[in-house]
Amino acid sequence: MALWNVDLTTEDGALGAAQMGGFACFVAAVLSLIGVAALFIMGTVGGLSTLVLAGAAVAIAEVVVFAIAGLRLRAGKGEIWGYAAAIALVIELLAKIASVSIIGIMIDIILLIALGNGIRGARALRRLEMKADDVAAVFK
Repeated sequence: MALWNVDLTTEDGALGAAQMGGFACFVAAVLSLIGVAALFIMGTVGGLSTLVLAGAAVAIAEVVVFAIAGLRLRAGKGEIWGYAAAIALVIELLAKIASVSIIGIMIDIILLIALGNGIRGARALRRLEMKADDVAAVFK
């Protein structure tokens, strides 16, 4: 399935989009974990300050939100958790724009597109509710 072209008219397409959004959440969680490790390393080198601990707490909360959203979207559900993860990604994207991190901006934009498609897939799955008789009626 292409990142830019998702098919939300079928159950398989919508489930694939939702699972792609879950994968994007897992990638974002791993990147946030790397950020937490970097914060702790920076904190131990320069002395553990309150600002470093606060930043680490926010990053750990991000990891939890991304992990829960990833699990829920991989199951084809989790629209609300997907929105929470998208908000966290947008805030992270704005911080990267402010710090002019070009590669980070590109990664966050790609993750945000995949997550947006995952949210759309979860919404489509909730609306579709295809039954076996409905699918079989197409071939009659």
